[in-house]
Amino acid sequence: MLVVTATVGGLRGAVLAAESALGSRAAAWDAVLAVVADAHGLGGAPTGAADDVLAPWRDPAAAEQLGVVHESLLDDRGRSGSFYTPAPLVAWLLDRALGPVVDPVVDQVVDQVVAGWVPRVLDPACGTGNVLLAALRRLGPGAVDRVHGTDLDPVAVAITRLRLRLAVPDVEPAVLERTVRVADGLGAHPGAPYDAVVGNPPFLGQLRSRTAGRSSHQLGGAAGLGAYTDTSAAFLHHSLGLVRPGGVVALVQPLSLLAARDAGRVRAAVRERGAVTAFWTSTTPVFTGTPVRTCAPVVTVAAEQGLVPTWTGPGAVPGPDVVLPEGEWGALAAPALGVPAVRPRSAGVLGDLGSCHGDFRDQYYGLVPFVRDGGAGSPLVTSGLIDPARSRWGEAPTRFAKQAFGAPTVDLAALHADGALSAWVARRLVPKVLVATQGRVIEAVVDREGTWLPSVPVLSLSPPADRLWHALAVLLAPPVVALAAARYAGTALSVTSIKLSARQVADLPLPADTSAWDDAARLARLAQDAGDDVRHGALLAVAERMCEAYDDHRALAWWTGRLEARVRRPR
Repeated sequence: MLVVTATVGGLRGAVLAAESALGSRAAAWDAVLAVVADAHGLGGAPTGAADDVLAPWRDPAAAEQLGVVHESLLDDRGRSGSFYTPAPLVAWLLDRALGPVVDPVVDQVVDQVVAGWVPRVLDPACGTGNVLLAALRRLGPGAVDRVHGTDLDPVAVAITRLRLRLAVPDVEPAVLERTVRVADGLGAHPGAPYDAVVGNPPFLGQLRSRTAGRSSHQLGGAAGLGAYTDTSAAFLHHSLGLVRPGGVVALVQPLSLLAARDAGRVRAAVRERGAVTAFWTSTTPVFTGTPVRTCAPVVTVAAEQGLVPTWTGPGAVPGPDVVLPEGEWGALAAPALGVPAVRPRSAGVLGDLGSCHGDFRDQYYGLVPFVRDGGAGSPLVTSGLIDPARSRWGEAPTRFAKQAFGAPTVDLAALHADGALSAWVARRLVPKVLVATQGRVIEAVVDREGTWLPSVPVLSLSPPADRLWHALAVLLAPPVVALAAARYAGTALSVTSIKLSARQVADLPLPADTSAWDDAARLARLAQDAGDDVRHGALLAVAERMCEAYDDHRALAWWTGRLEARVRRPR
C-alpha cells in the first residue's frame, strides 16, 4: 500500500483534486472522510475516480489535520465569521468551564468520578470540533454522549463526528448524529439545559450576509437585540438560557463586546442572570486570518458578582482582579492594554457645560456639492486635522468624500441658496469645541469665533463662550483620557485608540477642584495659541494642572507617552 506523508499542503491539494474529479467540494469531503475512517478501521473507503488523488489521506496521521485543512479551504471565512480556536485558548476556556463541577441538587463541589456525574457540554458553533474533542479528553471516553455541538457548516459537522468516532471508536454513529447536529446555534437545543456552554461563535454583524434576515424566532434568546449586535454577542445572550443555575458560559467574543452600544443589552443580561467570574483578552490577534482582537468573559449563571480575575495574551498570563463596572466593561481589558487605573475626584459631567452633538450621513453627503479647495466660506474640519489644542486646517492635506483637499471650504452662499442644510449650519456656526472621535489621546480644539464646520464624524461640544477653554482642559486631562480609554476599550479600530460618541463625551467627568481647573483653562488657551516649538510643553502644563484638579496623577506619564505620538516635541 502506498504511504504518503500527511502534510497540510499535500492534504489540501488532495481535497482540491478530489473536487475536480468528483464535481463538487461536498462530494470531495465525503470521499476524504470515508478514506480517513477506513484508514482507522472504521470502514467506508470509497472506490472510483477520487481513489488515487486521496492517497495522502490514507496516512493515519492525516486525521489530525482535518480541521486545519477544512479551515484553509474556507474561501468565505470573512463573510461567515469562521475562525477556529487555538488550542491554548480552548484549554483556558475549559479550565474555567469544567472545574470545579457543582452538583445542582446539593449546591456543593463534587468529584465527577466519585459522584458518577459528568457535566454536559455544548459548543453552539462547534466548527470542526476543537472544543468538543478537548472537552472529551478531559471528561473521558464514556462522556462522548455528553459533548454536544451544532454548526451551520455540514462539512464541519461531519468532520467533528468523525473526530469523535476516532477518539471513541465503539460509539454508535447514531449517537453522534443526535449530539452533533447541522443546525443554527441560535435556535433550539433539545439537550438543554447544559452544565457548560463553551466555544468560539462566529464574529459577524447581524446585518451581514450570514445572519441577515433572521427573524426574532430564529434569533431565539437573542431576539430584541440591536440590528448591529455582533453575532457572537447574540450567541452569548442566547447561551445564558441554555445552562442550569450554577452552569457556565465561556464564549470567545470580539473586544467590542465590552463597550459597543449594540452589545449593551447583552452585558445587561449577563448582569441580570449571573456574574462574570473570569476574563481573558489579548492585545494581539490570536486567530489566523483575522485582525480582530478578542476576549472571553466567563459567566456563571445565578452567581453573585465579585471581583473578576483576568488573564491576558496567547499564553493566558494572570493579571489583576478587576471590579466589573456597570454599563461598559472596558475596565476588564484595561490592564492588558496598559491603561492605568484612575480614581479622579469629580463633580458633574461635561454635558453639564453644554450639549454635544455628532452628525450623520445626511450632513456628510449634503455637504459634498458645496465643498471647495480654498476660497470664501467656512473651513471644513475633518478628524485628521484635529490635534490636541490645534487645528491643522490649511496646513496639512486631508480627504473628504474620497477627494484630497489642501483647505476644504464650504461655499456658504451656494449652500444657503440650496437651503437643505441651512438650519444645521446655523446650529454649528457657533463658538464650540471640536472633538475627533478616535485617537491615542482625546484630540480637541476650540473654534472660538464659531466659523468652522465639522466633517462627520467630528463631534461638536457647545458650552457657553466663557467655558470653552474649561471644556478643552477637561478633554486634555490625563485622568479623563485614561478613564475613557478604559471605559470604552475595544470600540476603536486600534487597541491603542480611544473612540468616543457624543453621549460618551458628554458623560466625561468634571474636576472637583475648580481653582486648579480655572488655571488649566487659561493654560489650555495658551497651548492652542502657542507655536509648534513650545506647544508640547504648554500641553504638559495643562495636563499637570488638570491632574491636580482631579487629584489623580496616575495617568500623567501614560498620557505623556501617548502624546508623543501625536505632537512632535521641539528639538
